[in-house]
Amino acid sequence: MTDSRFKGVIFDLDGTIIRSEIDLPGMKRRMIRVLEANDIPPGLLTPNQTTVDILIKAEEIWRENDKPENEIEEIHKVIEEIMNHAELTAIPMINEVEGATKTLIKLKMKGLRLAVLTRSHRAYAVEVLKKIGAYEHFDLILGRGETPRPKPYPEALQHTAKLLGLSLREVCFVGDHQIDASAASNAGCLFIGVRTGPRGDDSWTRGEPEILLDSIRDLPDLLEKL
Repeated sequence: MTDSRFKGVIFDLDGTIIRSEIDLPGMKRRMIRVLEANDIPPGLLTPNQTTVDILIKAEEIWRENDKPENEIEEIHKVIEEIMNHAELTAIPMINEVEGATKTLIKLKMKGLRLAVLTRSHRAYAVEVLKKIGAYEHFDLILGRGETPRPKPYPEALQHTAKLLGLSLREVCFVGDHQIDASAASNAGCLFIGVRTGPRGDDSWTRGEPEILLDSIRDLPDLLEKL
């Protein structure tokens, strides 16, 4: 392994390693219908919001109105089924970001530990990584519900690094969206952005990250320079 502070790389999945064909607008419309049928005022939530923002807002309203925890839990189960169905249905249409698997091989040859941290279901993550021939290159795969709190909360990356046996200073996080950048910032971890997300440069609602690559194909060379 090269002499470097980095001993591991944590990756987002959709838009970073793979090009996703999940029908996100349709999925979010179905989620919103369920939420509006359960005490969320109509028109407050829109498909233009991220799933994170949709669920956070719903939680806030339920807490403000003292909605029973058992009812909230049941609604979450329905929402989870909606997301799972949308993700698993999209698997046949998934393709890798060009050069992604070759990049992962290069990083493993350098002795780096690799992880996936995604808000998608673990079963979906495993299946799409197997589909593109990349599953075997990862030391760790964490999906929805497998960290104390999800991205963009700091616990997501803290937990991932801990399971890798590394400190946050010894890893970098690679992603295609503002949620990923915020997660890294909140955890005090170096963030590397990529332009391969479905929204391209429009992903960065708080301005482009300091390090922004065209794709993860450029990552091995960048890590050498860092």
